[in-house]
Amino acid sequence: MVLTKPGVISMRKARHLAISSRLEATKRHGLVEDYAIDWPVSNFSPPRVRVRNCAQFPAQLTLNYVATLLGTLVPSGAIEIER
Repeated sequence: MVLTKPGVISMRKARHLAISSRLEATKRHGLVEDYAIDWPVSNFSPPRVRVRNCAQFPAQLTLNYVATLLGTLVPSGAIEIER
């Protein structure tokens, strides 16, 4: 376990909830099948988001949508689309 300041943990938790709630809404509407949010050990690194898109949508469309949806929370380079 990495020891961090309480403020860093609460910011990370708030950011995680914001990311997951947006992805859950996208999942309910059928654009994505599943997703995973991975947090690196470093406190200041952005999370890595892996998304499994539905086969009926092109991967680029899903990437563009998710990158726009999470634009303020996750850099587009940290988003990966899986089939």
